Amino acid sequence: MQNRHAGFSLIELMISITLGLLILVAVLALYLNLSRSNAELSKMNRQIENGRFTIQFLQQEIWHAGFWDTYVPPFPSVTPPTTTPNPCVGFSTWDAAYIANLYAIPVQGYVAGTGLSAECAAIVKNLQPDSDVLVVRHAATCVAGAANCESYDPSKLYLQTQACINHPKHVASAANLPMLGTPGTVVYKKDCTTVADKRKLISSIFYIRNYSVNAGDGIPTLMRANMGGGDVIMQAARPVIEGIQSLKLEYGQDTDEDGSADVFSDCAACTATDWANVVAVRIHVLTRNLDATTGYVDKKTYVLGTTTLGPFNDGFMRHVYSSYVRLINPSGRRDKP
Repeated sequence: MQNRHAGFSLIELMISITLGLLILVAVLALYLNLSRSNAELSKMNRQIENGRFTIQFLQQEIWHAGFWDTYVPPFPSVTPPTTTPNPCVGFSTWDAAYIANLYAIPVQGYVAGTGLSAECAAIVKNLQPDSDVLVVRHAATCVAGAANCESYDPSKLYLQTQACINHPKHVASAANLPMLGTPGTVVYKKDCTTVADKRKLISSIFYIRNYSVNAGDGIPTLMRANMGGGDVIMQAARPVIEGIQSLKLEYGQDTDEDGSADVFSDCAACTATDWANVVAVRIHVLTRNLDATTGYVDKKTYVLGTTTLGPFNDGFMRHVYSSYVRLINPSGRRDKP
């Protein structure tokens, strides 16, 4: 007898195909969910990294504020500054009073850009709404030409502290201030033999711009402008960190000159003496994902010090980072045993 061979019936084939399709759909759904989760995790990781880096970056700048090598500015109660210096005017316009004020006020700010001079308005462009502007000044922590420090550049501005006194080599300066870009003048250390160190003067402006690369891309970005160039003036700002939506600052003033902050405010109405008494800064940063999340609506509110932002009602996830930073140099000079 011949063997009979039989395959799948039509119904069995249809059932098999249906089961296969169901398994394929399940695997595809799992893959898509994993892809979305990985994409959201990547967005969140980048947001966390940007937020923490911004806080760390600003902390380091503020820690250095008011470092003038061996020069110690007088207390505001003894010699108060005459006015708050304009950070955006060129060195050619600086006089002894301006330089003295600059040394006395290493940190100053502008609430949401209010009060910026015309010169600074040309630098701080496209400022993100409800975001402050910060100015930080100090001398470089390394000596020009030393290892891991840039070489001396005559087109830049350097500080030299006069330590040689009661000696023929002593060079008197206006109000006994450290020398700044004085050509042909040799300033010595305490031994009156060794030439004083040259430290680059650093004056920086930090603010949040409402776009990153192209105007209208909608990615808020932390910007930094530095003093430099052949005419030694504040240069155009450059992007530093993307996804930073707002920067809010509170300044701690030392009212009794003991080195500790006694009162905090946004310093919107601070006088030059108030700024000279700032010994601490509270930093509040609102970060934002660079890309929107499908199906997500941000209905939260965010507290940045005395300012509350939101709800934004868009698809971007956000987070607030805050930090307290002590101005090591101005506050350290006031510490009492």
